[in-house]
Amino acid sequence: MKQAQKDGTDASDTVAGYTALFESLLPPEGVAPLFESKTCTLCRTEQKGEASAFAVADYGHEEPKELQSPSLLRRKTPGFLLPVQFACCQKCRLRILTLGYLPALLTLLCTAPAVVCLADPHIMQRVKAPGMWAPLLLVLLAAGVGYLAGKVLRNVLRPRFAALTYLNPNEHPTVQALVEKGWFPLAEKPDGAYVFTKKRIACGLGTAPSKALRAFEPDEAADEAEPEKTAETPKADAAADDDPFAPLEA
Repeated sequence: MKQAQKDGTDASDTVAGYTALFESLLPPEGVAPLFESKTCTLCRTEQKGEASAFAVADYGHEEPKELQSPSLLRRKTPGFLLPVQFACCQKCRLRILTLGYLPALLTLLCTAPAVVCLADPHIMQRVKAPGMWAPLLLVLLAAGVGYLAGKVLRNVLRPRFAALTYLNPNEHPTVQALVEKGWFPLAEKPDGAYVFTKKRIACGLGTAPSKALRAFEPDEAADEAEPEKTAETPKADAAADDDPFAPLEA
């Protein structure tokens, strides 16, 4: 906007140009069908679950160059940002969260019993017999065993869950079409790509409803307005028939 004012160009023309550029970088059907769907768009199976939440994965595009913000943490600096929102069912959400939190959960489950046991003075005294470092070593060993167990179990469950759910958003057909147009994921690892919300994001680029839905809304409003006009006409005719001063027909 500031650059447009300096150059003497109209800010509205600049926004319209950015909007047209953004739409040209999307697939023909856009991304709206992903969050407008009443069924889960992350299910790989033919039978889709009922959508109950939204899974959001952020993507960026190098265009336009003038909107890029230099960052030392990213190899690619995005100009446009696009929150890709997937209508998600409860089962897909549970699978993704299970794989994400499984190592941390098992680490906690293995560490907590060790800490509880060391709270007993008799057990603590026996554990400290080799040295003062022994209790800390025991806790670290328990945490390490739990973390490794979580990693192994996650690797076992991942192929089973991947056959039912798009665990990696980059594997989704719509996202593949975005990648072909130059979009790239902002998340470094697929395991942390999704953020779940109950309500979808309704403001910003890429969050508007599909063109088919927007085109249908005015027609629907016109159809609802028609019965009101037709309902008034019979009332006028009825009033004319009941008028005692109306002239008699010859």
